[in-house]
Amino acid sequence: MDIRQLHYFREIVKQASISKAAEVLHIAQPPLSQLLKKLETELGTTLIHRYRKKWELTETGELLYQHAEQMLIQMQDVKQRIQEIEQGTAGTMRIGVSSACSNMLIDYISMYRAQFPNVKISIINGDSEDLLKRLENRELDLALLLRTSNSEQYDMKILKRQSYVLVVPTSWSPSFPSKHPTIEQIAQFPLIMLAAMEGHSFYEDLLKAFDEHHVKPNIIIECKDITMVVTLVSKGLGLSIIPRMDYTSPFLEHITLFELNQLNFSVEPVIVKLKDRSISKIAAQFWKIVD
Repeated sequence: MDIRQLHYFREIVKQASISKAAEVLHIAQPPLSQLLKKLETELGTTLIHRYRKKWELTETGELLYQHAEQMLIQMQDVKQRIQEIEQGTAGTMRIGVSSACSNMLIDYISMYRAQFPNVKISIINGDSEDLLKRLENRELDLALLLRTSNSEQYDMKILKRQSYVLVVPTSWSPSFPSKHPTIEQIAQFPLIMLAAMEGHSFYEDLLKAFDEHHVKPNIIIECKDITMVVTLVSKGLGLSIIPRMDYTSPFLEHITLFELNQLNFSVEPVIVKLKDRSISKIAAQFWKIVD
């Protein structure tokens, strides 16, 4: 018993006549009659009582008819979903994002959803190392993160370059009367340090900057997650130096940002995909939106 047989049987029942069903299906009546007999033989039951002037669906025929209705509706739904995925109007897009770039992603998702409301978006958080591994394992379609030094195997779009800023608990801000705190001043406070990450030189660059000014940072915590770093700063545990990004956090009212003129290094947020690898149409559409 296949889908074609179920389709023909359903039409016979709907038309309450083999001859009328044959007309609707644009096939000859004898093959349709043979199909019905074959179904009954295969199932070992009478599906339709056929009299000279009377036509009646049996209990088993009713059961098969209901099954055929469900199966054919499901098949139509599957066909429609496949067509939508092929057209890029439905399906699931998997995108990874580092904590530093999460708010940038929100803006892009808002634009994307306005154009493709039926596409489901799966967001995976992680640091750059983890996201690039997931991308290589084809667990992600795209990733939005800070650009790494080892990026030759990826296609990427470079977004707006971000400088580094000092974030301090607001209650500590009177200790920094200048709008541009110095490295020497920073060294006097406990520092929550962005931990070293593969492909990023920030950790080493910052230590070098302290060394060039002949001071030693008082590192009390190291963490790879910028959101966690901001939260720790907001709790008054220390200050930190992080990329200037468009952060949104319930703790923002408890922190203050300062420019750092003595630091001349920055980071580049990028959206990446695997080079020379095809991606789904829905992911390609998201890639196109990102500017």
